[in-house]
Amino acid sequence: MNRPQAADPIIPAGPASDRTRAAIAEVVARLARSGRTGERWLGGYAGRKVRMDHLYEAALPLIPAGTKVLDLGCGVGLLGMLLEARGQGNETFGIEWDRSKARFAQRLAEGKPAVRVVCGDLWAEAWPECAVISALDVLHYFVPERQRALLLRMGAHLPAGGRLLLRVMDGRAGGMARVTRFCEQLAVGFGWNQAPSVYWRSLAEVRGDLREAGLSILPVPGEGGHGLGNCLVAAEKPGTPLESLKGVPNATAWPSGAGEVSLPPLSWERADSMQKAP
Repeated sequence: MNRPQAADPIIPAGPASDRTRAAIAEVVARLARSGRTGERWLGGYAGRKVRMDHLYEAALPLIPAGTKVLDLGCGVGLLGMLLEARGQGNETFGIEWDRSKARFAQRLAEGKPAVRVVCGDLWAEAWPECAVISALDVLHYFVPERQRALLLRMGAHLPAGGRLLLRVMDGRAGGMARVTRFCEQLAVGFGWNQAPSVYWRSLAEVRGDLREAGLSILPVPGEGGHGLGNCLVAAEKPGTPLESLKGVPNATAWPSGAGEVSLPPLSWERADSMQKAP
């Protein structure tokens, strides 16, 4: 008989640091200046998200200064831009499937060499060496078997002491979480988020996969969206403390040509194959 698992440890959130608040304000201002014809809706969405979503206030302190970050499913590139604006020497490499979001992220990062975004399939693109991997609001676009495979791959890719940040929807959460899941299904149905469907799993299942991947669950400050069913989860690979990875040159350089859109036009057939590929 399986025993119920304890909830993720959560530390009460204190006020965001001055550095985090300044980074958010800078990115909001940059987004307000970034609108091109046909892109203002993306800029407006990104500005509202970075102002209103407590995810970033909770996640940024979990990413140590000077570390390289691989941001899977990076969307419009907000995490990378916030880390760059924080000014603590992070480099971020993002992979985004949605062509329009990837292009917006690339233009937003112009002149910011510490932030690179490639439009591509996270299963097919080369993953550079990094100390931190983030996959925020990504897992539920894949069938459960693929979710598990992705978590195992992320665990294998991290170095000793490396860190993984996830935000996942607890498929068993009630209350406002039901509204969040319904809105996400609408977003996929209307094509805002490009995926064949959504696949919810319980937080306990995700945590079990993380342990199988050799990762230890870390306490998380704040909620990062818990009230809406969105759970910020941090995990670390045992070994050298992450702090010692700061400033260590990577043996593997960022992939050349990062930031160039090279995919053929997206189709539901390609999206389906992304889910089913081994």
